[in-house]
Amino acid sequence: MRGLQRRHKSRGQAMVEFSLLAGLLFLMVMGIFDFGRAISVYINIAEAAHEGARQLVLRSNYASTPPDSVIINATLAKIGGGGMVLTEDPCLAWLTPCTFPSIPPVTAPNTGYIWISPNRTTGNPQVTVRVTYRFAPMTAMISDLTGPSLILQAGSSMRAEY
Repeated sequence: MRGLQRRHKSRGQAMVEFSLLAGLLFLMVMGIFDFGRAISVYINIAEAAHEGARQLVLRSNYASTPPDSVIINATLAKIGGGGMVLTEDPCLAWLTPCTFPSIPPVTAPNTGYIWISPNRTTGNPQVTVRVTYRFAPMTAMISDLTGPSLILQAGSSMRAEY
């Protein structure tokens, strides 16, 4: 009879231990999910920056000027949607274009800018395409730990064709 009572008590103990650890386990699983999303987004923007730089160095894109729809469209085509919103960096349209990429505003999570520098000129200068993306974790508890968003940046530099 005592053996039956001990087994019954240990089942209750196991349930209490599981309930104490279930929240931590769930947080870890959601953290892994958000971390995987961040890695996926970084890989996508790195490939997009590489494709944009590859298009920028081609001879057919000589003397390109902002807004450079060929470069922007090549970069966007590499991403292929997926809920990622990328636009040309607004500072490129200024009279004196910026020398470094802008950061997307906090009010626009999961958006990014495509920055091109310098524009193609004669010769074979080095050109750079940089993508800056504001990544927002989906899990509220992860957002509390990391902040409302993270800035992911990827770029690619190539030497232009003759």
